[in-house]
Parts: sequence; structure tokens; C-alpha cells
Amino acid sequence: MVSEDEFLSVLSDFIRKKRIENNLSCEKLAELCDMDYSSLNLIENKKQNPRSYSLYKILLNLDFDILSQIHKENSSQVLKERLLKKIGTMNEHQVKSWLKMLSLFDINLK
Repeated sequence: MVSEDEFLSVLSDFIRKKRIENNLSCEKLAELCDMDYSSLNLIENKKQNPRSYSLYKILLNLDFDILSQIHKENSSQVLKERLLKKIGTMNEHQVKSWLKMLSLFDINLK
């Protein structure tokens, strides 16, 4: 498992790379995501961890199917085990947010 800093670094680099591949400025992507430019800029510069819904909006506007990517890199069982382990470290509010996001992708942890 990667650390939070490593995850943020990979995620930030990925968002910037996909944004550039899609010929979008940071300002335009922020506008499409209904976010402040400064928030997206902080995410891309590894200074802010995106909230789950912000991440969803960013990936959606970058035309990135996160579910397909997850399935490519991990089997469903490994993914469930990792998510359950991560959820076990979260507070109640974070758990509710994650479960809500996962339900958007029809991921059931039961």
C-alpha cells in the first residue's frame, strides 16, 4: 500500500497529465468541474488532497473511467480488501463519503 503522500503525488501527476492530454488549461478544467482554479491548482501541485466528490468531478471531466482503470490494475477481491482496510482507518464522516462515492460506481463491499 502507498502512503498518503505517495498517493497524492501519483494522483496529482495523473490529473496534470490527463489535463494536458485533453488540451485543457487548469482554468478551463476548474470551470468544467465547477471548482475554484486555486483549489485545482493546489491539487495539481501536491499541496491539497481532493475531496472525493471533487476527485469524481475532475476525473469525469478528464473523461477517465476510474472503474475500468481499477479493474485493469486489481482484481475485484483485492480492491475490496484494500478499500475495507482504508475505510477502517477513516472517521464516520469520511466513511459515509467514500461509501456514497463507491455506490456511484456500483461497487458493493459486502
